[in-house]
Amino acid sequence: MLTETTGRTPQGLAAELAGLKAVDDWPSVWSGPPQGGSGAFNEWCGRYGWQPQTFDRQLLVETRSGGRWTFYDRIGGEWSPLVSLTHYPWQVKAGSAAENNEVLTTAAAVWPAHLEAAVGVLGAPTWTGPWDAPDFPEPPHPSYWHSREARMRSRRPYRFAYWAPGGDVPGTPFIVLSQSVAFPTWTTDMAGASAIVLDVYAPEEFQGSGR
Repeated sequence: MLTETTGRTPQGLAAELAGLKAVDDWPSVWSGPPQGGSGAFNEWCGRYGWQPQTFDRQLLVETRSGGRWTFYDRIGGEWSPLVSLTHYPWQVKAGSAAENNEVLTTAAAVWPAHLEAAVGVLGAPTWTGPWDAPDFPEPPHPSYWHSREARMRSRRPYRFAYWAPGGDVPGTPFIVLSQSVAFPTWTTDMAGASAIVLDVYAPEEFQGSGR
């Protein structure tokens, strides 16, 4: 039996994206929070309704709409400055290898609804398509998504859409919605899995040397 582990829906994804659109000072987000426990930290999180869930290594927060996000910093484990935020709106795991085909059919069935939910908030994506599309774009920054060579090896991202920042607002992120299929899913002897992930990347000028 397949197990969906997030308990979220496409409507939940739309709510998370609407919350992102309410962020009006991305440079302050990318600069990262003060270390946990201080009044300044609570003020930083509270500005956008982010409730901290952990103080260990990466910062994990819960939003007003119930989604969980992991905040990744440039160095790793230092909290700031940040380079990306990650949220999982859907994730399914097979109970056995016999269910791997079901993982693939379920993944194909849920992707359109999640993409539609994102389009409803963000508008048409800059590009969308599968992993093997001949016009699959190269990432504007190496940390955003796999290069063609890596993608051909891993089929990851399996399905993909991204929104480039528009206008001249400093710090506006690249937003990437992608679906992955875990390697065991392609085998006959290991239980597979698939996930949809929402990644929000700092534009290149805020990436520094990368993490």
